[in-house]
Amino acid sequence: MWKSLQDDELLKRIQKDDQQAFSAIVFRYNVRLYRIVYNRVRSEDDAKDIIQEIFISFWKNRHQIRSVDLFPYLSKAAFYAVIDWQVLNKKQLSRYHLLLEKDEPSIAPVEDQIIANDLRRELMDEVEKMPETTGLVFRMSRIEHKSVKEIAATTNLSEQTVKNNISIALKHLRTRVLSSKLTSLLFLIF
Repeated sequence: MWKSLQDDELLKRIQKDDQQAFSAIVFRYNVRLYRIVYNRVRSEDDAKDIIQEIFISFWKNRHQIRSVDLFPYLSKAAFYAVIDWQVLNKKQLSRYHLLLEKDEPSIAPVEDQIIANDLRRELMDEVEKMPETTGLVFRMSRIEHKSVKEIAATTNLSEQTVKNNISIALKHLRTRVLSSKLTSLLFLIF
């Protein structure tokens, strides 16, 4: 029954607190909105969270919504939700950057220190999952701050092989980072 109803009829029912009509809208547009959001944030979990927040906001504001085409309305909400998500991530990145740049002992809140430690641990977990040579080269380059020439001499690899391994490691981390909260830390070490 709900599938056959038009959006405007479902909206009228939603405004009368009909949760089944709301579920029909969620079912109708969830996947399409998810694709839009995921293409912007490149994180399944973040995309799901953003979509959930869009629908929560839609339900909370259902009485103020006038007759509209729902998909364009929800798409615009998704657009603004992604912007909010990006702003929040940028603020978090700035906080982590400041936290990790400090030379003196940090006086940041304990929560920030815990987050920074968790991020470092997650990064190292990802490095440990890499092939042995790639992980070794990455650690020497980004953690020990050795030059490509020094790494090549130490590992008996050509400089080009060292560069290739660093590129492979960075690509792996970027891929993993886009789907986790490691984004902040990854930007800091590069």
